[in-house]
Amino acid sequence: MKTDFKTGTHMFHKEPNMNYTLNRIYSVNGGDLAEIKTAAARIKTIDDWIKEFLGLAQKALAENRQMNAAAYFRAANFYLSCNDQRKRDTYEKYVSLMRDIYREEFKKGIIRETRVSFADGYLPVWHVEAAGEKAEKNTVVMHLGYDSIKEELIPVLDYFRRANIDFYLFEGPGQGEALHKYNLPMIHEWEKPVEAVLDYFNLNDVTLIGISLGGYLAPRAAAFEQRISRVIAWGVMYDFFDTVLSRRGKFFEYLLKTLLFLRASTVINIIAGLKMKRDTYARWGIEHGLYVYGVKTPYEYFIKLKMYSMEKISHLVKQDFLLLGSTHDHFIPKDHFFRQAGALINVRSFTGRIFTKHEKAENHVSFGNMQLVLDCMIGWIKEHSRRYNT
Repeated sequence: MKTDFKTGTHMFHKEPNMNYTLNRIYSVNGGDLAEIKTAAARIKTIDDWIKEFLGLAQKALAENRQMNAAAYFRAANFYLSCNDQRKRDTYEKYVSLMRDIYREEFKKGIIRETRVSFADGYLPVWHVEAAGEKAEKNTVVMHLGYDSIKEELIPVLDYFRRANIDFYLFEGPGQGEALHKYNLPMIHEWEKPVEAVLDYFNLNDVTLIGISLGGYLAPRAAAFEQRISRVIAWGVMYDFFDTVLSRRGKFFEYLLKTLLFLRASTVINIIAGLKMKRDTYARWGIEHGLYVYGVKTPYEYFIKLKMYSMEKISHLVKQDFLLLGSTHDHFIPKDHFFRQAGALINVRSFTGRIFTKHEKAENHVSFGNMQLVLDCMIGWIKEHSRRYNT
């Protein structure tokens, strides 16, 4: 497999979320640095973004640069509205390209595919077996967050496999194939899809990893599923509602909280509509949220967000806990790391790690230095597995 993790954060664009996503296209998805820089200079709006990356995807395809083409289809897909047919088209083109790039891994059974029945659909699961001696292996189950796709993390599967870890990656409700193909909206009771996966594969004593919004989902599951022995929040998500509002300004935050308390749905929908017209990030966030949660209005979306909070359930988590943060996360309020750490009063052990700009890992979930983060998680998993299993 290809595990060429790129290191460093680039200043591609002045808009923080676009700049982060451009870095993600480069460091995670396999885009070309020069092409991304050129495209970024021409992007002013979401429509510009879509036009630029669809053009780059077609150019890369014509030149038989599959990984670059896949990266650009993923980039275009990221900001496309769920009401645009191109949303599904670019998703399918991205997935098809990635499967072609890694066709030998699927053909040889290095990556084994399973679909686990859940609600009215299925949860797709990829499994790779530990590359070393079976007696040494640990078992890890990982899931995604708010906007990831499992195909983006194929190199991560291989990295864990080579570290002698039996690794399962699944897409839950509201994520990737479970959403696009089976129309399963996201649920906050994440112990339910985790339970389905653990039951199907008869797994016990696992480490559960959740990335980004998974920083809520994984700890939530651990609070109610005791077959999880260790939990890693790959990104802080103490309270999703507060996180989303924190970047919109104090006035908007207080206004929205008051209107939600008053259940003023019509007013909220009007205000959110106006905000979406002026704010690129707000437009993407709300449109994506409507799709992920299977709701129709901004009011319903905000009601859903309020369910994703660890504030009232952190004390129920009793496993070993690794909390990963970063110093220049454009999305997560800085105090959320410490609020989450302080609320985990009953965990068996707690380890906190904040990655820095000096380490080139300062951005959200530290995509600027993936190898550093993976090594940190793997070392922690093995240390804590030995501590309680010898």
